[in-house]
Amino acid sequence: MSDVSSAVIGAGIVSFLPGIAAAQQNKVKLALAMAERATETAFKEGLIEDWLAYYRNQLKYMGWDAVSAEQVHWPEAGRARQTDKVLETIAATAGDHFATASSRSMRSLLGKAPALQSLERYAYERQHFQLLPCAPVGGNRVDMVLYHESDQRSAFRAGFISHQRSHRNVRAELIRFNILAFEHSYLPRVQDRVVQVCLKRIVDFDL
Repeated sequence: MSDVSSAVIGAGIVSFLPGIAAAQQNKVKLALAMAERATETAFKEGLIEDWLAYYRNQLKYMGWDAVSAEQVHWPEAGRARQTDKVLETIAATAGDHFATASSRSMRSLLGKAPALQSLERYAYERQHFQLLPCAPVGGNRVDMVLYHESDQRSAFRAGFISHQRSHRNVRAELIRFNILAFEHSYLPRVQDRVVQVCLKRIVDFDL
């Protein structure tokens, strides 16, 4: 998994498993940044209370859809389950390969001060934290686990990734992104100025 890559977008960590081309990764990150920006704007203006529901709807407009249990690619049986509650949730939602990508990204992030500080600031302000591991499924499509954890602000103080948390309010689902639909149906309607603003929200970091 040496070619796994990651980025921080708002209060979320995005990770990519091998097999997703760099151009596809960039489209995924752009879509996530656009959804994040739209949701933050609506939240700050007092138009919404449920951050995740609005964020999820924004993704749906861009070409993300729920994945049924029959469509999930489960990895080989017998692999050891992660002991951490966060990774257990991700593994139970979509398989251990997604959890492994998130685990590696979180470990690496601890040594990347700019990206880590950005994540911690947004998580503290918004009182939530997201993990967004992505895997290729062919045909210009990507599967992603949308893991969303919310709690009191004190739970997201600096260093929260390594600290014990309550995991009282956790939601996770597997969704599928049609990259071509995003490129040809949604993106052409977006002003270049908006795209550039969204790109600035993406903080890439090496593993």
